[in-house]
Order: sequence, then structure tokens, then C-alpha cells
Amino acid sequence: MIFSRDLLIVIAFALLIASAVGGFNYWRKYQEHKLDEVARTVYLYEKGVLSRQEAAEKIKDSPYMLYFLILTGENFREIVERVKDPELRKFFLERTAYELYRDGKHREALEKLEGITREDFNYPSALLLKAVIYESLGESETARELYGKLSASYRDSYFGRVAYARLLSLESP
Repeated sequence: MIFSRDLLIVIAFALLIASAVGGFNYWRKYQEHKLDEVARTVYLYEKGVLSRQEAAEKIKDSPYMLYFLILTGENFREIVERVKDPELRKFFLERTAYELYRDGKHREALEKLEGITREDFNYPSALLLKAVIYESLGESETARELYGKLSASYRDSYFGRVAYARLLSLESP
């Protein structure tokens, strides 16, 4: 026998590894190609070559869909409902709360902010917004408490410094 059994096993194993690596590379290139197509579709829409409907159909269920919806002026609050990633959802939740605050819907904004907890990446900015809302509502004591909590916990951050400045402005006559 020209080939020994061990040599055949090594060759089969090498072929299996090569196939797996090749398959993985093919899949990765395919995914990159699909994202390139979607990016090109968004670009063509921005340039006016494609209509909104044509572009939306081509990028449906892609990572660019949220960007496209924002770009086309979709209702921001409706976009939030489509976000599935929990971290990204917290960002959009805070953004929605800000819009509600800006529109004078302070209590609704506070309800939205309840969904952001200490474990979330945007907790300091959400807490600052919450304090600003309470200050706008004339609930200075609650605002002071939140500003104090924020300035103590995040002393060396932008949000901590802003909270400290707001706290000082509430305490001065």
C-alpha cells in the first residue's frame, strides 16, 4: 500500500480544516458584499437616484435600516420600537425622553427614563436629564438630590461637572 492509514487520516483532516477555513472566508466575504450593496443603496438614495420606497425595499432588515429611517425623517419614537439591541435601545429611550421633555411632556419623559438603570452605559446622562426635568417642573428638592447624586458618583466626568454646576446654581440665592 502506497499510503498508510495514518497519512490518509492526516490528509483528510487537513482537507477538512482547509474546507472550514475556506467556507468561513467565503461567508465573511459574502456578508461584506451584502453590506456594501446596502451602503451603496443608501448612498444612491441620498443622491436622489433611488426613491425612498426603492431604497427601503432593498435595505429592509439590514443594519442600515435605522440610519435610513432617521435619514428619511421617520417619526423618531416609531423608530425606537424597531430597535432590538438592548444597549442601543437604551440610547434611543433617552433620546425619546429628551424629545418628550422638549415638547413639554415632562411626566412622560420621566416615565421613559425609568427604563434606564445604573447598569446602563447612558445612566449618567439620563440621570442629568431627569434632574433637569424635575427642576423644570419646580421640584427643586428632587432635582438637588439627583444633581448631588450625579456629581458625587461621577465627579470627574462631564455629567458630574454639569450636575455640580446646576446644584450650585440651585443653592445660590
